[in-house]
Amino acid sequence: MPESYTEIIENIKKGDTSSFRIIADELKDKAYSLVMKILKNREESEDALQEAFMKLYRAIIGNQFEERAKLSTYFYSIVYNTAIDNYKKLRSQRFSIVSIDVDDSNFEEGDDLLKKYYETDIEKNTYEERHEISTDKKLSTDEIKQIIQKYINNIPVQYSVILTMFYINDLSHEEISDILKLPIGTVKNRIFRAKAKLKEIILKKYSEEEILQYV
Repeated sequence: MPESYTEIIENIKKGDTSSFRIIADELKDKAYSLVMKILKNREESEDALQEAFMKLYRAIIGNQFEERAKLSTYFYSIVYNTAIDNYKKLRSQRFSIVSIDVDDSNFEEGDDLLKKYYETDIEKNTYEERHEISTDKKLSTDEIKQIIQKYINNIPVQYSVILTMFYINDLSHEEISDILKLPIGTVKNRIFRAKAKLKEIILKKYSEEEILQYV
């Protein structure tokens, strides 16, 4: 946890709500991206995110948050579990994302990563006409981020949630493993497979040298 958070958390414990807004402003965008991957509905995601922040606030003032822990990781764990709980309540059925704890030995990894993605407008409209793209076109950081975001939005959730945590929430393999209650080998394997497919998609438009720093 950054040193700057120590005083902020102490102020929150004393009832200073403005200090909590500092934390909320810093974490809300990345947390919202994670919630949306699960609930896929703006209104429901906003409600779940608000609930998650309330849980974080109560944890801080109730001394449930141990300050030696990393605040962002602690919060993203709350966000993930809140989104899962809300999904179950809203759908009145067991949460299934093929599932996040799908048995890799029985799962068609390659097919599921590619088929759903290629059925979207991303592939059809953006990448099939590679011959029309100038070979001296320079790679735009914003453009590559947009491609990554579209890709994450269209692959199976057991991959998109992990990639969101890895790319957007800046969580380590170990932190993702702890939050999702998955073996670290499974987390690393899914990140590796999804990044390989992402690279395959981007190579339809850019040279390998241009994308090495991203995937």
